[in-house]
Amino acid sequence: MEYPTREAIRSLCTEQSFERGRNYYRQDRVQEVEIDGGEIRATVRGSNYYDVAIDIVDDTIRTHCSCPYDHAGDCKHIVAVLLAVDDRDTDTVHETDPESSESLPATVDLESLVEQTTADDLREFLLDILADDGDLRDRFVAFVGEDTGKTVYDYKQELDRLFDDAVGRRGMVEYDTHIDFSPYFDLAETHRERSHVDTVTDIYRAIAEAIRENMNRIDGSTGYYGHEVERAIESYAETVAEHDLSHERKQPHIEYLCDEFLDADHGFASDSYDDALRTLCTADADLKYWLQLLDERISGISHDVVAAGDSPETETSGNDLSEHTSSDDPTDHSERTDNVLCASDFTDGPLTTDDFTGGALDIEHLEVGTLEFDYFVGDAFEELRIDEPTTVEQHTVDVEPADSGAAETGISASFRTRRVLSAYIYLLEQLDREDALTNLYDDIYLEHIRFCKQYAQRLIEGGEQARAIEVLEDGIHTFRSPRDLRCLVTDLYKERDPEAYRKTLKHLFLDHTEWDAYDELKSTCSEHEWQSMYEEFEQHFQRDDRKTLVNLYVHDGDFEKAFSELKDSENLSLIRKYRDSVATVDPVGYFELYRELLVPFAANDTGRRHYRDIADHLEEMQGLVPEARFEEFVDFLKDKHSNRPAFLDELEKAGF
Repeated sequence: MEYPTREAIRSLCTEQSFERGRNYYRQDRVQEVEIDGGEIRATVRGSNYYDVAIDIVDDTIRTHCSCPYDHAGDCKHIVAVLLAVDDRDTDTVHETDPESSESLPATVDLESLVEQTTADDLREFLLDILADDGDLRDRFVAFVGEDTGKTVYDYKQELDRLFDDAVGRRGMVEYDTHIDFSPYFDLAETHRERSHVDTVTDIYRAIAEAIRENMNRIDGSTGYYGHEVERAIESYAETVAEHDLSHERKQPHIEYLCDEFLDADHGFASDSYDDALRTLCTADADLKYWLQLLDERISGISHDVVAAGDSPETETSGNDLSEHTSSDDPTDHSERTDNVLCASDFTDGPLTTDDFTGGALDIEHLEVGTLEFDYFVGDAFEELRIDEPTTVEQHTVDVEPADSGAAETGISASFRTRRVLSAYIYLLEQLDREDALTNLYDDIYLEHIRFCKQYAQRLIEGGEQARAIEVLEDGIHTFRSPRDLRCLVTDLYKERDPEAYRKTLKHLFLDHTEWDAYDELKSTCSEHEWQSMYEEFEQHFQRDDRKTLVNLYVHDGDFEKAFSELKDSENLSLIRKYRDSVATVDPVGYFELYRELLVPFAANDTGRRHYRDIADHLEEMQGLVPEARFEEFVDFLKDKHSNRPAFLDELEKAGF
């Protein structure tokens, strides 16, 4: 199987996405890569974990990523996965591209010219240039090591003036107008070579903040300004990291980046600040400080003192963590014993009279008085607990907005919270705080379906299958499309609870059209049970999803019912999809059905794409009836649309 080369990958995306994807690949962010011929599946770690699916068929590459990218070409996560696949069979990591090392041939021997020029002439030439060019003057001052005296505010004012000069008549920077920030990047690079860390970070900070604050004046987005913001933030972090500063010297930078990460008014900027923090925080002390800063801004987590501890033992003793896992809570499932009966063992809520009488008695209690627990269970149980179901509020948190007002911008509160929690999880993983991480998941697993899935997988790996089932069931009842959660819980139920196993398989099929679940469910039922369930499926799809009903009939080989349903659907795409299987019932009848729908379809639109679709349908119809009958229909279409030369041309190209 031939996979896309680096050049082919570059053609699928913008230059910005390619550069960022290459950085992601180099940073080992591509995880769980699964390659099966032309099917590639992987997870990429960004601020969240994103699922990437790539299907390669012949020369066609179809890609999908769960990230919110909505610009030209493929996103950086897809690029990173493709680069990982491209390099999978070699030991070479492409640190540089060949084209980046190209150099232009020298046309002038500058070194000789400088040697031939007197010191006075050079001084005069330099002063003239510096007097006329403020950008070069700033770089010269940086080169000789003098302090320019400029602050972040000063640089931002200069950058704001660039935006003022760039706006058009509508008061907006036009779509294809790209302000040149290279003088500031060049100036920062000069200071960087001289190890002027504070000045360098001030310049990069000013670039990122000025662009972000002016984004509302930019008409549309080609990705240019977002790329410049990301470039400035990345350079900020790299500058601090490469100078091997002490933790104390790093602290102000960590605090700044964390504040911007929490309050960034665009998702791409928040992502970049998160990446910068991960670049900068390399020592445990750095990670703990970042964790402490996050902890101060999150409410609803029971372990807000975790950042203060130096070891897992310290963290989980004598504080909120130990309280969180205590057994005093009567609803704690871990406290169940053989002599305690919980309502959730067999009912969805508090026990009622109907639970025992099946609705035969229309009274709340018998004449002898209130119904007693012992009347029904004797002395088999000492206690009955009415345990309440988990609520979303118990397992979600809040991130407190800063005074900057960023909470009123484009990032939703829930999206911001998920980003912060993903960073929180990353920090606890890096610090190997397993107990704290487990308790964090317990606090947040209903915040987002990904957290729920990660927590359940963690519990399963730890051998806590019963708790994993509870977590997954909570998620299934909370999230709108819990397919992955149901798949996980199905495996857990298979050996533990046959009835729950079948029920979950049924939901996987009805709610998510999982045909593997359908086949497995069929294998667990008797013939009588399956007949009843099959009729239930038919009724369900007749009411809600006729397309799936056709698929159901085809899947089970009931082609006559499928043909009948296709007639009622009048759906040309379905008729084409199931031609090979369903047309065998009555080829001539299938042709007539196809013909009846294709005639109005052909007249409904114009354009070569539409005409090519008609030709594709004709290819499907060919062979259903004798050649003479088919040619008669083609001639009819040509005659009917004889005033459309492009239509006739496309039919001729297709061989009709």
